[in-house]
Amino acid sequence: KKSEFEACQKAGVTDLVEVKIGFDGIILAQSKKSKQKLDLTRKEIYLALAKRVPDPTKPETLIENPYKTWNEINPKLPTYKIEVLGPPPTSGTRDAFAELALESGCQAFDWIKAKKDSDPAWFKNVCMTVREDGAYVEAGENDNLIVQKLENNPSALGIFGYSYLEQNGDKVGAATVDGVTATYETISAGQYPISRPLFFY
Repeated sequence: KKSEFEACQKAGVTDLVEVKIGFDGIILAQSKKSKQKLDLTRKEIYLALAKRVPDPTKPETLIENPYKTWNEINPKLPTYKIEVLGPPPTSGTRDAFAELALESGCQAFDWIKAKKDSDPAWFKNVCMTVREDGAYVEAGENDNLIVQKLENNPSALGIFGYSYLEQNGDKVGAATVDGVTATYETISAGQYPISRPLFFY
């Protein structure tokens, strides 16, 4: 991780070489049987999956996540129940998704973003803690199983790496994030929001 690389340098271990070896794109996939392709923002993803979110009636107060369907977050989104199948906390994909999607979406709220430096522990807890009321389903680290479940439930979403989208393009498609479609080109160019470069040290 970049932060660990910088920590080594601060500790005086400077004889390190950083090599970019590839890119990682994380997809919110849905069955091709779904009646409506989702076009989401990172803010909407945060509001759908975080354990605590700002109260719509008191914007600078946090409440337990009340949202049950996507259209409760944004009337333009479908009436689908929020049900997202994803990896467990032990997964690197889950860590990356929490940082790139949830934390980024959380920072759409200026008063939360302002605490990133002043109270980093609080900020991380609010922005990266996933709800535990059934809207997020830990489906293990078997991405093939997630694809099968999406086929059986066209209103659900699944989180996995871009390679599984390519391998199962006949069965699943990707939700658009911040208006950008996940492709090899948008991921490698850093345009797709839920993507990151991978480094070897």
